[in-house]
Amino acid sequence: MSSLSEAKAIKDYLVEQRNYFHSHPELGLKEFITADRIEDELRKTGLKPFRVGQTGVAAEIDSGKPGKTLFMRADIDALPIQEVNDVPYKSTVPGVMHACGHDGHTASLLGAAKLLVNHKDDFKGKIILAFQPAEEIGKGASDFLKAGLLDSVDRIYGVHFASSIPVGSYAIKAGECMASCDYFKITIHGKSAHISRPCDGADALFVGAMIVSQLQTIVTRLIPPAESGVVGVGSFHSGSTYNIISSSAVIEGTTRAFSPESRRKMNDAVKLFATHIAEEYGAKAEVLIEEIADPCLNNAESAEEQYKSALKIVDADHIITDAEKRFGADNFADYMRKAPGCYSFVGSADGDATSWAHHNEHFDLAEDSLVYAAALHLQYALDYLNGSF
Repeated sequence: MSSLSEAKAIKDYLVEQRNYFHSHPELGLKEFITADRIEDELRKTGLKPFRVGQTGVAAEIDSGKPGKTLFMRADIDALPIQEVNDVPYKSTVPGVMHACGHDGHTASLLGAAKLLVNHKDDFKGKIILAFQPAEEIGKGASDFLKAGLLDSVDRIYGVHFASSIPVGSYAIKAGECMASCDYFKITIHGKSAHISRPCDGADALFVGAMIVSQLQTIVTRLIPPAESGVVGVGSFHSGSTYNIISSSAVIEGTTRAFSPESRRKMNDAVKLFATHIAEEYGAKAEVLIEEIADPCLNNAESAEEQYKSALKIVDADHIITDAEKRFGADNFADYMRKAPGCYSFVGSADGDATSWAHHNEHFDLAEDSLVYAAALHLQYALDYLNGSF
Protein backbone atom coordinates (compact mmCIF):
# COMPACT_ATOMS: atom_id res chain seq x y z
CA MET A 1 0.00 0.00 0.00
CA SER A 2 1.33 3.47 -0.88
CA SER A 3 1.97 6.10 1.77
CA LEU A 4 -0.87 8.20 0.35
CA SER A 5 -3.27 5.26 0.55
CA GLU A 6 -2.23 4.59 4.13
CA ALA A 7 -2.75 8.24 5.04
CA LYS A 8 -6.16 8.29 3.35
CA ALA A 9 -7.14 5.24 5.40
CA ILE A 10 -6.73 7.25 8.61
CA LYS A 11 -8.27 10.49 7.34
CA ASP A 12 -11.09 10.32 9.88
CA TYR A 13 -8.52 10.09 12.66
CA LEU A 14 -6.52 13.00 11.27
CA VAL A 15 -9.62 15.19 10.99
CA GLU A 16 -10.82 14.20 14.47
CA GLN A 17 -7.51 15.14 16.05
CA ARG A 18 -7.17 18.38 14.12
CA ASN A 19 -10.70 19.45 14.99
CA TYR A 20 -10.11 18.72 18.66
CA PHE A 21 -6.95 20.82 18.76
CA HIS A 22 -8.64 23.57 16.75
CA SER A 23 -11.53 23.83 19.19
CA HIS A 24 -9.18 23.76 22.21
CA PRO A 25 -6.42 26.22 21.27
CA GLU A 26 -3.80 27.30 23.78
CA LEU A 27 -1.17 30.01 23.64
CA GLY A 28 2.56 29.39 23.80
CA LEU A 29 3.84 27.77 27.01
CA LYS A 30 0.23 27.21 28.14
CA GLU A 31 -0.51 24.15 25.97
CA PHE A 32 -1.37 21.86 28.91
CA ILE A 33 -4.59 20.39 27.48
CA THR A 34 -2.88 20.00 24.11
CA ALA A 35 0.11 18.20 25.61
CA ASP A 36 -2.13 15.86 27.61
CA ARG A 37 -4.06 14.94 24.46
CA ILE A 38 -0.85 14.33 22.49
CA GLU A 39 0.48 12.04 25.21
CA ASP A 40 -2.80 10.10 25.36
CA GLU A 41 -2.80 9.55 21.60
CA LEU A 42 0.84 8.47 21.55
CA ARG A 43 0.24 5.98 24.37
CA LYS A 44 -2.64 4.49 22.39
CA THR A 45 -0.14 3.67 19.64
CA GLY A 46 2.07 1.85 22.13
CA LEU A 47 4.66 4.63 22.51
CA LYS A 48 6.03 6.08 25.74
CA PRO A 49 5.82 9.87 25.48
CA PHE A 50 7.64 12.18 27.88
CA ARG A 51 7.56 15.88 28.62
CA VAL A 52 10.17 18.34 27.43
CA GLY A 53 9.76 21.43 29.57
CA GLN A 54 6.21 21.90 30.84
CA THR A 55 4.24 21.52 27.62
CA GLY A 56 6.59 19.98 25.05
CA VAL A 57 6.09 16.30 24.25
CA ALA A 58 8.50 13.80 22.70
CA ALA A 59 8.46 10.10 21.91
CA GLU A 60 10.70 7.61 20.13
CA ILE A 61 9.90 4.95 17.57
CA ASP A 62 12.86 2.60 17.73
CA SER A 63 13.10 -0.16 15.16
CA GLY A 64 15.54 -2.08 17.34
CA LYS A 65 17.94 -2.24 14.41
CA PRO A 66 21.07 -0.09 14.12
CA GLY A 67 20.71 2.85 11.80
CA LYS A 68 20.25 6.58 11.55
CA THR A 69 18.11 8.87 13.69
CA LEU A 70 15.44 11.13 12.19
CA PHE A 71 14.00 14.06 14.17
CA MET A 72 10.42 14.97 13.13
CA ARG A 73 8.85 18.10 14.58
CA ALA A 74 5.38 19.65 14.80
CA ASP A 75 4.54 22.91 16.57
CA ILE A 76 1.46 22.96 18.79
CA ASP A 77 0.64 26.51 19.95
CA ALA A 78 -2.16 28.87 18.88
CA LEU A 79 -2.45 32.64 18.42
CA PRO A 80 -4.20 35.48 20.31
CA ILE A 81 -6.87 35.94 17.62
CA GLN A 82 -10.67 35.82 17.90
CA GLU A 83 -11.98 33.29 15.38
CA VAL A 84 -14.91 34.35 13.18
CA ASN A 85 -15.47 31.09 11.30
CA ASP A 86 -18.84 29.44 11.91
CA VAL A 87 -17.75 25.79 11.89
CA PRO A 88 -18.50 22.87 14.22
CA TYR A 89 -14.89 22.83 15.40
CA LYS A 90 -14.70 26.58 16.05
CA SER A 91 -12.42 27.70 18.89
CA THR A 92 -14.10 27.46 22.29
CA VAL A 93 -11.53 29.80 23.85
CA PRO A 94 -12.36 33.51 23.50
CA GLY A 95 -9.57 35.46 21.83
CA VAL A 96 -7.47 32.40 20.97
CA MET A 97 -7.46 30.34 17.76
CA HIS A 98 -5.30 28.12 15.60
CA ALA A 99 -4.77 30.57 12.75
CA CYS A 100 -1.51 29.16 11.42
CA GLY A 101 -2.15 25.46 11.02
CA HIS A 102 -0.34 24.17 14.09
CA ASP A 103 -3.42 22.11 14.96
CA GLY A 104 -2.98 20.37 11.61
CA HIS A 105 0.77 19.95 12.09
CA THR A 106 0.09 18.21 15.40
CA ALA A 107 -2.64 15.98 13.97
CA SER A 108 -0.53 15.01 10.96
CA LEU A 109 2.45 13.98 13.06
CA LEU A 110 0.19 11.99 15.39
CA GLY A 111 -1.27 10.23 12.35
CA ALA A 112 2.20 9.54 10.98
CA ALA A 113 3.17 8.09 14.35
CA LYS A 114 0.28 5.60 14.13
CA LEU A 115 1.41 4.54 10.67
CA LEU A 116 5.12 4.41 11.46
CA VAL A 117 4.61 2.21 14.51
CA ASN A 118 3.09 -0.37 12.17
CA HIS A 119 6.21 -0.11 9.99
CA LYS A 120 8.79 -0.76 12.73
CA ASP A 121 9.89 -3.93 10.94
CA ASP A 122 10.31 -2.02 7.69
CA PHE A 123 13.00 0.47 8.64
CA LYS A 124 16.30 0.69 10.50
CA GLY A 125 17.27 3.18 13.15
CA LYS A 126 15.10 5.47 15.19
CA ILE A 127 12.58 8.31 14.87
CA ILE A 128 12.24 11.06 17.45
CA LEU A 129 8.82 12.70 17.41
CA ALA A 130 8.82 16.26 18.78
CA PHE A 131 5.70 18.28 19.58
CA GLN A 132 7.07 21.74 20.27
CA PRO A 133 5.26 24.47 22.19
CA ALA A 134 5.50 28.24 21.81
CA GLU A 135 6.80 28.52 18.24
CA GLU A 136 4.74 31.67 17.70
CA ILE A 137 6.63 33.46 20.47
CA GLY A 138 10.06 32.12 19.54
CA LYS A 139 10.24 29.66 22.42
CA GLY A 140 10.11 25.89 22.84
CA ALA A 141 12.86 24.74 20.51
CA SER A 142 15.58 25.51 23.05
CA ASP A 143 14.02 23.05 25.52
CA PHE A 144 14.47 20.17 23.08
CA LEU A 145 18.04 21.25 22.37
CA LYS A 146 18.88 21.57 26.08
CA ALA A 147 17.38 18.15 26.75
CA GLY A 148 19.94 16.65 24.37
CA LEU A 149 17.34 15.14 22.08
CA LEU A 150 19.25 16.30 19.01
CA ASP A 151 22.75 15.32 20.10
CA SER A 152 22.75 12.12 18.02
CA VAL A 153 20.33 13.11 15.25
CA ASP A 154 21.27 12.65 11.59
CA ARG A 155 18.41 14.52 9.90
CA ILE A 156 15.85 17.18 10.83
CA TYR A 157 12.42 17.08 9.19
CA GLY A 158 9.39 19.34 9.32
CA VAL A 159 6.58 20.77 7.22
CA HIS A 160 4.24 23.75 7.45
CA PHE A 161 0.84 24.13 5.84
CA ALA A 162 0.52 26.89 3.24
CA SER A 163 -2.83 28.44 2.35
CA SER A 164 -1.28 29.90 -0.81
CA ILE A 165 -0.74 26.39 -2.25
CA PRO A 166 -3.54 24.05 -3.36
CA VAL A 167 -4.12 20.72 -1.67
CA GLY A 168 -2.17 17.94 -3.32
CA SER A 169 0.92 20.08 -3.90
CA TYR A 170 4.16 20.54 -2.00
CA ALA A 171 6.78 23.30 -1.97
CA ILE A 172 10.26 21.90 -1.41
CA LYS A 173 13.23 24.14 -1.98
CA ALA A 174 16.93 24.04 -1.14
CA GLY A 175 18.61 27.12 0.32
CA GLU A 176 16.85 30.22 1.64
CA CYS A 177 13.47 29.26 3.03
CA MET A 178 12.58 31.56 5.92
CA ALA A 179 14.35 34.54 7.47
CA SER A 180 15.86 35.02 10.88
CA CYS A 181 13.74 36.91 13.39
CA ASP A 182 15.09 39.19 16.08
CA TYR A 183 13.18 41.60 18.32
CA PHE A 184 14.39 45.05 19.29
CA LYS A 185 13.15 47.52 21.86
CA ILE A 186 14.51 51.07 21.95
CA THR A 187 13.75 53.08 25.08
CA ILE A 188 14.49 56.80 24.74
CA HIS A 189 15.05 58.95 27.80
CA GLY A 190 14.59 62.66 27.15
CA LYS A 191 13.60 65.73 29.19
CA SER A 192 10.21 67.40 29.46
CA ALA A 193 9.65 71.06 28.67
CA HIS A 194 6.94 73.34 27.37
CA ILE A 195 6.14 72.63 23.74
CA SER A 196 6.93 76.27 22.90
CA ARG A 197 10.48 75.91 24.27
CA PRO A 198 11.91 72.66 22.80
CA CYS A 199 15.40 74.02 23.43
CA ASP A 200 14.77 73.63 27.18
CA GLY A 201 14.19 69.89 26.90
CA ALA A 202 15.20 66.78 25.00
CA ASP A 203 12.27 65.72 22.85
CA ALA A 204 12.04 61.92 23.05
CA LEU A 205 9.19 61.85 20.53
CA PHE A 206 11.19 63.76 17.95
CA VAL A 207 14.27 61.62 18.60
CA GLY A 208 12.13 58.50 18.21
CA ALA A 209 10.75 59.75 14.90
CA MET A 210 14.27 60.40 13.64
CA ILE A 211 15.36 56.91 14.70
CA VAL A 212 12.37 55.24 13.02
CA SER A 213 13.10 57.15 9.83
CA GLN A 214 16.79 56.32 9.80
CA LEU A 215 16.26 52.63 10.57
CA GLN A 216 14.66 52.33 7.14
CA THR A 217 18.02 53.09 5.52
CA ILE A 218 19.85 50.14 7.08
CA VAL A 219 18.86 47.59 4.45
CA THR A 220 19.33 49.86 1.43
CA ARG A 221 22.66 51.31 2.58
CA LEU A 222 24.36 48.50 4.53
CA ILE A 223 23.11 45.20 3.10
CA PRO A 224 24.49 43.99 -0.26
CA PRO A 225 21.98 44.54 -3.09
CA ALA A 226 22.06 40.83 -3.97
CA GLU A 227 20.76 40.02 -0.49
CA SER A 228 17.57 41.15 1.19
CA GLY A 229 16.46 42.04 4.66
CA VAL A 230 13.83 43.81 6.71
CA VAL A 231 14.04 46.31 9.55
CA GLY A 232 10.46 46.88 10.62
CA VAL A 233 8.93 49.01 13.37
CA GLY A 234 5.60 47.80 14.65
CA SER A 235 5.12 49.95 17.74
CA PHE A 236 6.03 53.55 18.70
CA HIS A 237 4.65 55.12 21.88
CA SER A 238 5.48 58.58 23.20
CA GLY A 239 3.94 61.68 24.75
CA SER A 240 1.11 62.43 27.15
CA THR A 241 -0.55 65.60 25.85
CA TYR A 242 -0.33 68.17 23.06
CA ASN A 243 1.70 70.90 24.78
CA ILE A 244 4.44 69.02 26.63
CA ILE A 245 7.76 67.91 25.18
CA SER A 246 7.81 64.15 25.63
CA SER A 247 10.36 62.84 28.12
CA SER A 248 10.25 59.23 26.96
CA ALA A 249 9.52 57.04 23.98
CA VAL A 250 9.48 53.30 23.29
CA ILE A 251 10.01 51.78 19.85
CA GLU A 252 9.57 48.07 19.17
CA GLY A 253 10.37 46.24 15.97
CA THR A 254 12.10 43.37 14.26
CA THR A 255 14.99 42.58 11.94
CA ARG A 256 14.87 39.77 9.36
CA ALA A 257 17.76 38.38 7.34
CA PHE A 258 18.88 35.29 5.45
CA SER A 259 22.57 35.25 6.36
CA PRO A 260 24.36 35.43 9.72
CA GLU A 261 26.46 38.33 8.42
CA SER A 262 23.48 40.47 7.42
CA ARG A 263 21.68 39.56 10.63
CA ARG A 264 24.61 40.78 12.74
CA LYS A 265 25.11 43.88 10.63
CA MET A 266 21.45 44.95 10.91
CA ASN A 267 21.28 44.39 14.67
CA ASP A 268 24.51 46.29 15.22
CA ALA A 269 23.21 49.15 13.09
CA VAL A 270 19.96 49.38 15.07
CA LYS A 271 22.01 49.90 18.24
CA LEU A 272 24.39 52.36 16.63
CA PHE A 273 21.74 54.47 14.91
CA ALA A 274 19.55 54.71 18.01
CA THR A 275 22.30 55.66 20.45
CA HIS A 276 23.98 58.20 18.17
CA ILE A 277 20.76 59.93 17.09
CA ALA A 278 19.60 60.20 20.70
CA GLU A 279 22.93 61.66 21.82
CA GLU A 280 22.84 64.19 19.00
CA TYR A 281 19.64 65.71 20.44
CA GLY A 282 20.52 65.48 24.13
CA ALA A 283 18.66 62.27 24.90
CA LYS A 284 19.76 58.73 25.73
CA ALA A 285 18.69 55.50 24.04
CA GLU A 286 18.76 52.04 25.60
CA VAL A 287 18.59 49.24 23.04
CA LEU A 288 17.52 45.68 23.79
CA ILE A 289 17.88 43.04 21.07
CA GLU A 290 16.53 39.53 21.56
CA GLU A 291 17.44 36.82 19.08
CA ILE A 292 14.34 34.74 18.39
CA ALA A 293 15.04 32.44 15.43
CA ASP A 294 17.89 31.60 13.09
CA PRO A 295 17.43 31.94 9.33
CA CYS A 296 15.99 28.72 7.92
CA LEU A 297 18.39 27.55 5.21
CA ASN A 298 17.38 24.21 3.79
CA ASN A 299 20.16 21.73 3.25
CA ALA A 300 20.42 20.84 -0.46
CA GLU A 301 20.77 17.09 0.09
CA SER A 302 17.84 17.04 2.51
CA ALA A 303 15.66 19.00 0.09
CA GLU A 304 16.52 16.58 -2.71
CA GLU A 305 15.56 13.67 -0.45
CA GLN A 306 12.19 15.21 0.38
CA TYR A 307 11.60 15.93 -3.29
CA LYS A 308 12.19 12.28 -4.18
CA SER A 309 9.84 11.15 -1.43
CA ALA A 310 7.17 13.60 -2.58
CA LEU A 311 7.50 12.21 -6.14
CA LYS A 312 6.24 8.89 -4.78
CA ILE A 313 3.05 10.67 -3.68
CA VAL A 314 2.33 13.28 -6.39
CA ASP A 315 3.49 14.07 -9.91
CA ALA A 316 6.43 16.44 -10.46
CA ASP A 317 4.11 19.24 -11.59
CA HIS A 318 2.65 19.26 -8.07
CA ILE A 319 6.01 19.93 -6.43
CA ILE A 320 7.11 23.57 -6.36
CA THR A 321 10.89 23.91 -6.26
CA ASP A 322 11.22 27.65 -6.88
CA ALA A 323 8.94 29.03 -4.17
CA GLU A 324 9.62 32.58 -3.09
CA LYS A 325 11.61 32.83 0.12
CA ARG A 326 9.60 34.05 3.09
CA PHE A 327 10.43 36.78 5.57
CA GLY A 328 8.32 34.97 8.12
CA ALA A 329 10.42 33.07 10.65
CA ASP A 330 10.22 29.75 12.44
CA ASN A 331 12.55 28.43 15.10
CA PHE A 332 12.53 25.06 13.38
CA ALA A 333 15.75 26.55 12.00
CA ASP A 334 17.37 26.33 15.43
CA TYR A 335 17.29 22.53 15.24
CA MET A 336 19.43 22.63 12.11
CA ARG A 337 22.35 23.80 14.22
CA LYS A 338 22.65 20.11 15.13
CA ALA A 339 22.03 18.31 11.84
CA PRO A 340 21.07 18.98 8.20
CA GLY A 341 17.40 19.31 7.43
CA CYS A 342 14.70 20.74 5.22
CA TYR A 343 11.54 22.64 6.10
CA SER A 344 8.91 22.25 3.39
CA PHE A 345 5.34 23.36 2.76
CA VAL A 346 2.14 21.38 2.23
CA GLY A 347 -0.72 22.93 0.28
CA SER A 348 -3.82 23.48 2.43
CA ALA A 349 -6.24 25.36 0.15
CA ASP A 350 -9.19 23.83 -1.69
CA GLY A 351 -11.37 26.92 -2.12
CA ASP A 352 -12.06 30.39 -0.77
CA ALA A 353 -12.70 29.23 2.80
CA THR A 354 -9.23 27.70 3.08
CA SER A 355 -7.31 30.34 1.13
CA TRP A 356 -7.17 33.01 3.82
CA ALA A 357 -3.73 34.20 4.89
CA HIS A 358 -2.10 32.72 7.94
CA HIS A 359 -2.68 34.68 11.17
CA ASN A 360 -6.09 35.79 9.85
CA GLU A 361 -9.30 35.32 11.87
CA HIS A 362 -10.83 33.38 8.93
CA PHE A 363 -7.94 30.92 8.56
CA ASP A 364 -8.85 27.26 8.03
CA LEU A 365 -7.35 24.08 6.56
CA ALA A 366 -8.69 21.78 3.88
CA GLU A 367 -9.22 18.33 5.38
CA ASP A 368 -7.28 16.56 2.63
CA SER A 369 -4.19 18.62 3.43
CA LEU A 370 -3.84 16.54 6.59
CA VAL A 371 -3.66 13.43 4.45
CA TYR A 372 -0.93 14.79 2.21
CA ALA A 373 1.10 15.96 5.20
CA ALA A 374 0.85 12.58 6.95
CA ALA A 375 1.74 10.81 3.69
CA LEU A 376 4.94 12.83 3.29
CA HIS A 377 5.85 12.23 6.94
CA LEU A 378 5.50 8.49 6.40
CA GLN A 379 7.18 8.32 3.01
CA TYR A 380 10.18 10.46 3.95
CA ALA A 381 10.79 8.59 7.21
CA LEU A 382 10.81 5.22 5.46
CA ASP A 383 12.94 6.47 2.57
CA TYR A 384 15.50 8.25 4.72
CA LEU A 385 15.98 5.53 7.30
CA ASN A 386 16.30 2.86 4.61
CA GLY A 387 18.37 4.99 2.25
CA SER A 388 15.92 4.27 -0.56
CA PHE A 389 16.04 7.51 -2.54
